[in-house]
Amino acid sequence: MFANHRRPASHAAICATLVFLAGVVSCVDNPLPSEPRQSPAIALDFANNPSSPSPIILRRDGLLLRVITVDATQGIMAIHGPIDNPVCNNTTTRDPVDAQQISTPSDAQGIRLLIQATDTHVEIYAGTDISPVFPFVQSTFCAFVASTPTLYQGTARYSVNLGSAMTSFRWEGDVTRTSDGAAFHYVERQDVANGNATSSFIRLEQSGP
Repeated sequence: MFANHRRPASHAAICATLVFLAGVVSCVDNPLPSEPRQSPAIALDFANNPSSPSPIILRRDGLLLRVITVDATQGIMAIHGPIDNPVCNNTTTRDPVDAQQISTPSDAQGIRLLIQATDTHVEIYAGTDISPVFPFVQSTFCAFVASTPTLYQGTARYSVNLGSAMTSFRWEGDVTRTSDGAAFHYVERQDVANGNATSSFIRLEQSGP
């Protein structure tokens, strides 16, 4: 989506360090969402079998992911990953997620990637400059999270659905306002079609008086 530049104020922006290839999810310093990478071609002999084989489903649990999102309209950004571990590095600042890739083995192979997690970390900051935290450089990322106060912090359920043309990110949970400890219900949605944000926002609603 972006690399060290801001999107127009009418849209939020998102980047993630994720690649899913041949059943493996790992983190790389490339912004997403984008079209999922195609798995290497596999030679299969379907003699005496259906000419149109069933979809191939690959599942991996406990994979590590960190996502950075920006809501330029509100002038805030979010780091989706833990920042309070005693050791700060490229592994300890990611949350475990469960991933499932569905592939259709055909001449025009279709791939869909589903990711879910029930208890992921979110930290919301003032500002929209992601250069200290993306791409990941340990010295600058760790210095930023150590010295920059959060506006809100908490946990959220997370899901993402990556298709060939449409990507949908969802977070929902409860966060605490750092300044006074007030509780807020947090919802974030990021929809991207063909590389352009179509419906994106970070919403915070106070839970009580």
